[in-house]
Amino acid sequence: MAHTAFKYDEAIEIADDFEDLIDTDFSINALTYFIENVLVSPYTEEDKTLFLSNFRVSRDKEGATGFYKGDKFDVIVLAYDVDDESSFIHIDIQTFVKQMGITYHFP
Repeated sequence: MAHTAFKYDEAIEIADDFEDLIDTDFSINALTYFIENVLVSPYTEEDKTLFLSNFRVSRDKEGATGFYKGDKFDVIVLAYDVDDESSFIHIDIQTFVKQMGITYHFP
């Protein structure tokens, strides 16, 4: 699903708006996930994958994007399956709010 890229400042503001999701759970397709974090990440999937790999090792939100020189960002919900804590997923915030029926006006 295509979604809008954000400027860095917009992504920071959006992530702050959704930080209350951290330490809550949600269900998708009969699986329950626990939200570990809401993160600003690079926009492209390739860069997002590298960011997530860096973040899982460092746990440093800003440091994990040190490699990224682009100007398009995303906000992602990072969660794990409550039945398998080694099984992580990430969902872009625009898809997440649509799936959860949350009303939010993105820039």
